[in-house]
Amino acid sequence: MANELKNCMSHGAFRGPECPACGNQGKLLMRESEIEGVGRIIAGMLRHFPENYGVKLDDHGWVRIYNIVPVIKAQRKNFYWLTPFHIEALAMTDPKQRYQVNSDHEIRAAYGHTIPVNMDDLPTDDVPSKLYYQTTEEELEFIRETGISPSDKSWIHLSLTPRQAYVSGMFHIDSPTVVEIDIDGLRESGRQTYRATDDVFLVKEIPPEFVGEKMTDQFELTPEEQKEIKWVRGRMERKLNRENSRDEP
Repeated sequence: MANELKNCMSHGAFRGPECPACGNQGKLLMRESEIEGVGRIIAGMLRHFPENYGVKLDDHGWVRIYNIVPVIKAQRKNFYWLTPFHIEALAMTDPKQRYQVNSDHEIRAAYGHTIPVNMDDLPTDDVPSKLYYQTTEEELEFIRETGISPSDKSWIHLSLTPRQAYVSGMFHIDSPTVVEIDIDGLRESGRQTYRATDDVFLVKEIPPEFVGEKMTDQFELTPEEQKEIKWVRGRMERKLNRENSRDEP
C-alpha cells in the first residue's frame, strides 16, 4: 500500500512502497488502517481531551511517548504490538507535520489544539512577511472591524499560500474567503508569529489593521483533497449527530 509505514535499516522510517533514499522495501511497521487508528487516538490525546485518556501534558503540550503507549493499547486491544518506536516513526513521517518529537522522546501536536497550550517555544525565524487566513464572506466585514481571535482552536492558524488557506477552509465551509495578513506589521507591533510546520503558522491575535486584501484567485481541489475533505466532513457530521442524539430527551 502507498501509505504503509515501513522502516529501512539504513535510512529509518518512511511511508510508501520503498525507501526514498535507497529503494529498499523495508520492514512493515503499520498498515494504513493502523496509522489512521493510532493517529485518531493521538490527535484526541494531544490536541483536544488528554484528560479522557488519563494523560497529562506539560504547559507546552509535551508528553513522554513511553507513557502514552499503554494508554493506546488499553483503548484498542488489537494494537498490542505497539511500541514507542512505532509512535516516533508515525510522527516523524507524518506528511502534514502534525506532530513533533524531541530529544527526550516526548511528543506533542504542532498545531490544531482546542485546549490551552503554550506554543511560544516554536521558532519565529523564516516567517514570511505575508500569510493567509480563511474566513467566510459574511465574517469578512466583521473581522475588518474587530480583528481575528481564536475560535474553535486556542491559536489562530495561518497558511503559507492562499491556496493552502482555501483548502484548509474547505474542511469546514463550502466557499472559503481568503485574506492576506500583514505579518511584518504584526511583528512591528510586538506580536510574534510562530512557525509550527513548513505551511502552518500560529499567532495569538490579529488586530483589524493587519487584515489585508481579499484574495481573488480561483482554486480547484485535487481528487485526493476532495476525498479527504469529504471524509473529514462526514466524520464531523456523524459526531454532531451523536451529540445531538445524547441531548434529546
